[in-house]
Amino acid sequence: MIELTSVTLLIAGLLIAAVAFLGGWLLGQRGGATNDSREQELEETISVLKHKHEQYQHSVHTHFAQTAELVGQLTQDYRKVYEHLSEGAATLCDQNQLPQTLVQAIEADQNREVDPNQTRAPLDYAPKSSPDEPGMLNERYGLETPAFKEQRH
Repeated sequence: MIELTSVTLLIAGLLIAAVAFLGGWLLGQRGGATNDSREQELEETISVLKHKHEQYQHSVHTHFAQTAELVGQLTQDYRKVYEHLSEGAATLCDQNQLPQTLVQAIEADQNREVDPNQTRAPLDYAPKSSPDEPGMLNERYGLETPAFKEQRH
């Protein structure tokens, strides 16, 4: 049997440490090579994604340019339809029954000036029915007191 003396244990410990060091060093070298390939893979992925993004931006630009063109054509076609209806109404209907043609009605509506004093933005709240009524932000809003009931009636 082998005696386990302090020298034997010291030599065994040094051998185990040397083997562990070499194993760690070899694994570290392999891991470095893997990181380089991983980095290259990520760079390729980024370049592919950039290319796809540029294609998407081009598609969006093309789509909206075509949409603008089609809306312009649609506007012209509507104008042609209104002119056709106006000409048909002028030739087929009695002139006394037609106060104005469709095109004239449209042009009159487009040329009509809007008075800013007559137009108001829609309200997102219910307006007060009287100046004495408490507003929504009043802490007494919705609470009816006898004095308030008498004022209302």
